[in-house]
Amino acid sequence: MRLFDSFREGLRSIAVNKLRSSLTMLGVIIGVASVIAMVAVGTGASQQVQSTILSLGSNLITVTPQAVTQATLRGAGPQSQNLTLEDMGALQRELGDSIVAIQAEQQAGRWQLTASGTNWNSQVIGVTEQYPMVREWALASGSFFDESHVDGAQLVAVIGSTTASNLFGENDPIGQTMQLRQVAGGNRARILTFRVIGVLEPKGTTFGFSRDDLVLVPTTTAQRVLTGRTGAVNAIVIKAASSEAMAATTDLVRETLLVRHKIEDPESVDFLVQNQNDTLAALDSVTGTFTLLLGAIGGISLLVGGIGIMNIMLVSVHERTREIGIRKAVGARRRDILSQFLIEAMTLTGTGGLLGILLGWAITEAVKRVNASVPVAITPGTVAVAVGVSVAIGIIFGLYPAMRAARLHPIEALRYE
Repeated sequence: MRLFDSFREGLRSIAVNKLRSSLTMLGVIIGVASVIAMVAVGTGASQQVQSTILSLGSNLITVTPQAVTQATLRGAGPQSQNLTLEDMGALQRELGDSIVAIQAEQQAGRWQLTASGTNWNSQVIGVTEQYPMVREWALASGSFFDESHVDGAQLVAVIGSTTASNLFGENDPIGQTMQLRQVAGGNRARILTFRVIGVLEPKGTTFGFSRDDLVLVPTTTAQRVLTGRTGAVNAIVIKAASSEAMAATTDLVRETLLVRHKIEDPESVDFLVQNQNDTLAALDSVTGTFTLLLGAIGGISLLVGGIGIMNIMLVSVHERTREIGIRKAVGARRRDILSQFLIEAMTLTGTGGLLGILLGWAITEAVKRVNASVPVAITPGTVAVAVGVSVAIGIIFGLYPAMRAARLHPIEALRYE
């Protein structure tokens, strides 16, 4: 019997028992749809996390103060205050043209803002002039700080789009003034007047926090005027030339700071250097495990569907014992019978797999329409794996019934009632 004849006989058998075949395929359809939908959620979550991290800027290396050793307990003491603007300058000279940009940040806390008869509360951060290049954050209007603003600790500010709309409404903020107010000791309020010179492009939220509600001021202004912490910064952020250069740049940053801070034992550093590749790799590992778990849960449905395939194929062999005997009596070989039943099982699972893909796609589209914030992403690899697994299940769970049919003795099969 040719392969085409075996395929035709398999389809004929499925067509004869439409309801039974449909119910058998249902298990595979649900299993494949579950795998695709669940893996789509995991893949979407992974892509969302990656895009969120990259929205902070690409190829970033961040240096932050490290908690100091206290009473021989590493990291048990307060955070070091040894990271300075001079460190940033030294790194800039040492790294030279091997990096794109570098900037230092100083957190200044939350301040009450007033302008044009309205008030708002925002986070204030001191940054240096290369902040837009490092963070890949363009301006919607106006200009950013230059070196003279930073060197002179001038009272100028660049604000986020949310801050601008809440303080100035439809008016153009550029050139206008706003007051920063903060209650000091003895309930005395500090009031400082800043001139707005720029408004940032909207960035949206990152991990649930709005990035558009902030006020950027020169780092020196944050140090000398707002916080009084003139000798330290909270972070130095470096934008490497490429993803491939990040490892070498990270090592050079660490070596430069070890020399500057006169640290002989690398295990006793007072700073922490992290690059974005390491962060993304760690997050990929977590989201990959999450996606694998979701896929495994969906795979259980496929396994149940495979058991259903085996059960129905065994019933089919039992019902068609005389037919098998007649086929063998007229010259059908074992491999002909084996291929006929295997093709029947593979057709059931293959068809179920294709229908499962359509159902899985429909589920993900429905999720997108109901709640657009839920990340879902179907990849060609997921579809290929789902179909491949469904066909493999047809072979694995259809093999035993097919072998049982092929091993039937023709005389005993013909005598079967």
